[in-house]
Amino acid sequence: MSSLPTAISQPSNLTTSLLTINQPSHQTTSLLTINQPSHQTTSLLTINRPAEPSDDKPADDQPAQQSDDKPADDQPAQQSDDKPADQPAEQSGELSAGRQNMLDLINTWMPTSLNSPMIPDGETQDLMAKAGWTKAQGVQSKADKDAGKPVTTSCGDILATMLRLWKSNFVGAFMIRDLDSKGKAPGAKGRGFYVEADGSQTPKPGDIIVLRSGFGKGTAGTVGHVGILVEATDTEWRTADGGGGTLPDQTASVTTRTVRLDDNNIPILKSPTDAREKQLDGWVDLDKLEQTG
Repeated sequence: MSSLPTAISQPSNLTTSLLTINQPSHQTTSLLTINQPSHQTTSLLTINRPAEPSDDKPADDQPAQQSDDKPADDQPAQQSDDKPADQPAEQSGELSAGRQNMLDLINTWMPTSLNSPMIPDGETQDLMAKAGWTKAQGVQSKADKDAGKPVTTSCGDILATMLRLWKSNFVGAFMIRDLDSKGKAPGAKGRGFYVEADGSQTPKPGDIIVLRSGFGKGTAGTVGHVGILVEATDTEWRTADGGGGTLPDQTASVTTRTVRLDDNNIPILKSPTDAREKQLDGWVDLDKLEQTG
């Protein structure tokens, strides 16, 4: 259908329609159109007729009508007012004050090493020295390794020092799961601070992770490494650890390592101590500890 040739032009892009008849299949007849200023439209009379079914498909840039029972694919489902979104607060950048304080301490004191100590502003020692580690101790650990003896690395001492800097009411070291830093029971597990890795949940930034000496059922109850979780994705974890480097050197730094899941969805990652794969045994929930200062 065509438009009657009667139109009165007035200032810019404001349209008043006296009569508009909508007919099937996108056809419109306007008897009189008056252009007035910008983007305002007044219809004196509009007659709507039911649209007839069309065999034409909608334009490619116009999405097909969504069912009333299901939101559009590009529009997130509406969250209930009674239940927050499933996204963890730590993944959305909202950390508890204690967790943020631990991450700030990591940024202040790491990285450092026996060979290249990094002393923070206002301090007299780096983190390795504060944890009691010297180059002589690194040399002794290398000698023990070469002789086939059990090797001591700095991961437990660095963890204990970070907890003291955090002013924790409980301080543990390499055996933090079962003992305190002085070697006395109970440890974090006996005090109710420990979460067993069962595949249904994961640690959060600031939590203290405990890895086994390997992976599989035969490693249950063992401890192979400890560190602090900084960030986690499905494929990579960033952890703040001591015990890195090649003896006689020792490092304390944030390291990115690949992660895979076993058949029970339990993470398995490489330790900076020896680069072997080690299963997550569990973690100390930092929010269950208290800062005393």
